Amino acid sequence: MDFQEPSRQEPPAPTHFAPAERATLEELRLEAEACLGHPVASFLMHALDGVVLILDVHRQVLATNDRVLEIVDPKDGSPLGRRPGEIFGCAHHLEGPGGCGTGHACAHCGAVLAILEAQSTNQAIHSECLLTLRHGDILESAEFEIVATPLTVGPHQFIAVVLHDLSAVKRRDALERLFYHDVSNLMQGIRGWAELLASGVTTATGVARKLAHLTDLLDRELKSHRAMAQAEHGELQPRLRAILPLEILRDVGDLLDHRELARERTITILPAPEGFIHTDPELLSRVVLNMAVNAVEASALGETVTLSARREGGSLCFQVHNPGEIPEENRSRIFQRSFSTKGTSGRGLGTYAMKLFGEGVLQGAVGFETGAGGTTFWIRLAP
Repeated sequence: MDFQEPSRQEPPAPTHFAPAERATLEELRLEAEACLGHPVASFLMHALDGVVLILDVHRQVLATNDRVLEIVDPKDGSPLGRRPGEIFGCAHHLEGPGGCGTGHACAHCGAVLAILEAQSTNQAIHSECLLTLRHGDILESAEFEIVATPLTVGPHQFIAVVLHDLSAVKRRDALERLFYHDVSNLMQGIRGWAELLASGVTTATGVARKLAHLTDLLDRELKSHRAMAQAEHGELQPRLRAILPLEILRDVGDLLDHRELARERTITILPAPEGFIHTDPELLSRVVLNMAVNAVEASALGETVTLSARREGGSLCFQVHNPGEIPEENRSRIFQRSFSTKGTSGRGLGTYAMKLFGEGVLQGAVGFETGAGGTTFWIRLAP
């Protein structure tokens, strides 16, 4: 009697979410030939509007339409065998052990989730996906509508993915909602003080001071929204001048004083390093203020939000700390333009603006640390 050694099963490739296994180059070639030679696949490639990708069971690209060339840099080589996040330049595709789909952040990616669901249910899946794309040192937010549809070609199981870029619509909608929200709040304050002045129950001098301050805040909001639109188009240039770090922190503290939520928390400003920095004070204050507002909204009544600045080598780092911890599922999406933990459309631009102004215009680095000891957002400015 002959005994054969049992076949050994290869251990699965390491991953933090989706399967990491990939097809060999020969398998990809054969599948791509089958895909391109099939009339349904050919129709999808040439007739559908939007970006079209045909993926194999490993989520690797077999074929694309010409619209992909509008997004993908041709110098990066052929899309064949790469996964969607790898050809589009997703900022998280290198974080997983097996590329796109295998990182911690991929568990919250609308594209990965839609593709996996289409594979498991064998049904077309409609969804949206928010991506953070990296082009060199520049991060860019992008929003897509995605349809992932199973496609059988002989013995092969493929997924046809169609993407429509919603970035312009989402950007306009978010900016408009945020603009109307912020301006409406200030106008209500101005109207309230004006009515109080008309009633004659208070002194004109005190009301005039309040109205002047609210008008100044309204002017700052208008400039901030105009600056955000300019920054997104790469048209905003910083206006540099010398300023003390403590002046930035005090400016942010003063602006917080006029927000109702901040009055129910303790705002602490720590001593700041001496010596002037050369920056755009208006934009830097906006970045730190967004960090502070985010911290206040994430804090419970009576908790303390701390503003500070410190030297780190030759750099200066502004920090805002609050006792709360950011949930794991939100951490990878915190700087995306359309992502918000508040559940209100258009109100998630504060963290996005930190990156937009802090990195895109001020040429600094923006990030955060979070854990059981609380959350600290920071911007580090080069010397």
